[in-house]
Amino acid sequence: MSEAQPSRKVGGHGYGRRSSNLSNTAEEGELCIYTGHSIGRFSGHSMRFDSHQACTRCVAAAREGRMSFDIDRLLKRERKRALKFWSQVDISDPDECWMWNGCINKRTKQPQFAWRRHGISSSTQHHPQRVAMWFSWGDLGYTGVKTTCGNKYCCNPFHLIPQNVGVFVDNDSYMESFELACQLHTLKQQVAEYMIEQALKQEMLDQSADIDGRADLVLNPNTEFGDRFEAVMTDLLTGNHITQTDPDQPGLYRKPTDTTEEPEEF
Repeated sequence: MSEAQPSRKVGGHGYGRRSSNLSNTAEEGELCIYTGHSIGRFSGHSMRFDSHQACTRCVAAAREGRMSFDIDRLLKRERKRALKFWSQVDISDPDECWMWNGCINKRTKQPQFAWRRHGISSSTQHHPQRVAMWFSWGDLGYTGVKTTCGNKYCCNPFHLIPQNVGVFVDNDSYMESFELACQLHTLKQQVAEYMIEQALKQEMLDQSADIDGRADLVLNPNTEFGDRFEAVMTDLLTGNHITQTDPDQPGLYRKPTDTTEEPEEF
């Protein structure tokens, strides 16, 4: 079989090349999102096939059928993004569809996930199935991906097959793999912790806005004395005064100092 001609076009959607065969020539490209895939220890680049901008090491792993849900295999700067992505996916059993709960384009009705990938694509929005492929099968650039279930909202990597890369797929071994089961369980725990962390951050922001609003009311010289006095007393009695906030964690009120517990005996 003749070798596919390499393309020198950098970036862009590359829709025409998604259905073409992977070339046999590689060039220095953007750093892979997985650790240990750089050209050298201190290099900021990885070797990528010039036809699809797919990491050569990720392609080699995909051809051997190696799939992973291990967040720790990603670069540190990409781990938060991966958790953000999986938090918008309804992760269920391996043989079921994992529905996308994130952004849906109002005009095209297509699911999308925001991610600017310099050197890979000029687009800032990507289909969640392609992102799921990147976070499971490997950094395969803009390689085409198809589902075995036919559901465009499904992000289950077990249902995703990268196209024209020569990926080896053995669903029976994946379902029985103890390692993948452990990785999937760990991923669910990490996503749950990430969602709790984001909820706490949002609560802190909400409290910060309330605290700043009340402080502006009290410190505003145009505020009537009666309104200012009422605001201060109300905040003090409810424990929401600016002096009752935690300086180490702005936006969070201190716990009440009053307690009904019996004093300790010495």
